[in-house]
Amino acid sequence: MLKSLKLVNYRSFSKLYLKFHPKKNIILANNAKGKSNVVEAIYMLSFLKSFRTERNAELIKFGNASSYASFEYLANDILNRIEITIEPKGKLVKQNDKMIKNAKEYNQRFEAVLFEPFDLNILKGAPGLRRKYIDSILTRLSPSYRDELLSYNKVLMNRNKALKMYKDKNSLKAILKSYDTQLITLGAALVEKRKTFTENFNTICKDIHKELSGTDELNIVYKSNIDIEKDIKKAYEEAFNANIDKDIDRKSTALGPHRDDYAISINENEARKFASQGQLRTAMLSMKIAELKMIRSFNKDVTLLLDDVFSELDKKRKKYLLDAVGDMQVIFTLQDMDDIKDLIDDDYLIIKLETNEMIYGGRNGR
Repeated sequence: MLKSLKLVNYRSFSKLYLKFHPKKNIILANNAKGKSNVVEAIYMLSFLKSFRTERNAELIKFGNASSYASFEYLANDILNRIEITIEPKGKLVKQNDKMIKNAKEYNQRFEAVLFEPFDLNILKGAPGLRRKYIDSILTRLSPSYRDELLSYNKVLMNRNKALKMYKDKNSLKAILKSYDTQLITLGAALVEKRKTFTENFNTICKDIHKELSGTDELNIVYKSNIDIEKDIKKAYEEAFNANIDKDIDRKSTALGPHRDDYAISINENEARKFASQGQLRTAMLSMKIAELKMIRSFNKDVTLLLDDVFSELDKKRKKYLLDAVGDMQVIFTLQDMDDIKDLIDDDYLIIKLETNEMIYGGRNGR
């Protein structure tokens, strides 16, 4: 649970200090006044990176050499503090005064789920966006999956380098065989975990989506370039052997989990091609609520971040979302309280960003 946030020379803010309510927090401001900047900074606490840019320089207020963000949050009833100093060439991260060198050292992390407008591209964009989304959930639920994915990507990178560097076909085939042995083992492990996860995730999503839409049926199926209903490792061995000459000609690795996709359909029609904006929002909302439920099933506290999407939902979907996260911490960005005032009656905090004013409301108030 997020307790506080401090920003110095971050994006549009010279200085900002906010405290947060354990349940509902409404960040209220007009457009271009920094609402998304606050959500982005909170997201960094969970993932140690922005969801909007890979360029550190964009996170630094113009005219300054660096920016700073610090957070306090509760994890397993223990108060933690994260500090991030952002420079154009990188980030320096401290957890409870200890320098963090990589993600593996980041213990008792702050768990967050983000829903923002770009997320609709997960449904209608390229396969890489869907892989990235599912991988982001799996890496939080399974440390072994994270390690296998990192190892797989490293071996894949080296195999592709070899395909581009070596000209002698016979020498290259011998080198590729050593990489293929590793890729087959790691790839089979990734596919097995993805397949199992997708089946569970789909079951939860379908039920939520049915309640939200009334009639529409959402379906998510893992699509691999091998037959995953058979022995996966053996299927990869056969596929790599059959495709080695094609890989050499293309100078890239055509098979493996890095090429797989997730087929998402609504009423048996491919969402990417045929779904309306309303259907896409409902499907993505269903997936985000399912994501929350799966993370919470591991006895983890989660904070939901809703950046500029709540106002796009109709009243039925807003109410369903608020009921689903009733006992959780939620942080909304809104321009107008009319979007929520008839639906919220428990304790909440309004943060008026432009005046730095905090207003407590609800049954108990403050």
